[in-house]
Amino acid sequence: MPNTTTSIIVPCYDEIDGLPQLIRRITAMRETGRIPNWDIYLINDGSTDGTKEAIDRLAAEHPDWIRAVHHEKNKGLGASIRTGFAVTHAPIVCTMDSDCTFAPETLPQMVEMLHAGADLITASPWHPESGQGTVHPMRKILSQGASWVYRQILGDKVHSFTPMHRAYRREVIKKVVFHSNNFSAVAEFMVRAIFLGFRVKELPMPVDRRQFGESKINVFQSVKSRLSLMRLAGWTSLTMWADAKFAGGRLVIEE
Repeated sequence: MPNTTTSIIVPCYDEIDGLPQLIRRITAMRETGRIPNWDIYLINDGSTDGTKEAIDRLAAEHPDWIRAVHHEKNKGLGASIRTGFAVTHAPIVCTMDSDCTFAPETLPQMVEMLHAGADLITASPWHPESGQGTVHPMRKILSQGASWVYRQILGDKVHSFTPMHRAYRREVIKKVVFHSNNFSAVAEFMVRAIFLGFRVKELPMPVDRRQFGESKINVFQSVKSRLSLMRLAGWTSLTMWADAKFAGGRLVIEE
């Protein structure tokens, strides 16, 4: 679609049960004119439950706005996001969970916030104004705890670092280089975007428990990756502070 203004990237790994809900809600937004000239990239990450075939059928039925992209084997959430960023060409890109734990209906509002001057908009379930969701307690503990630590390390006012439900300007995804292949890629992207000085804004909203399928989060791997990223965030913050204090080899003292 040559005049596409916004692309949605949706990583999918064994999501055969959840795809109908996702497409139903996106279709309803299209039919009401809320997302004109948007398209959606369904990134099949080596699924074995029929997701690949379902995505191909959807792309064949809706060639004007659904795109099918496949990994032959499972590479992880971070790798799927990188693939999505590489195949899209729209000036604005959104990412979202295939299980709709964050409401896809909020994406147009997030895009409007970009037009108002921000570079990256993230859903923020841990913002004081977000309201109470139905998310699984383990996911809440991991996500909320990690976001609190990142906030302390970075000295930033962002409350939520781990949701994938986001909207980005293309300039951001071109300049932010992230390496993780798993769920920690989402927080890594945010940390690196903040370090590069991009303007991050939050849209408070609750996160709900998935209704279909099973969570793909490996708790041990997630904790291990987050600890590595926290070390990176701490070290980068220290070096940036040192660069500011010792600019050109001179100690800079604030008066």
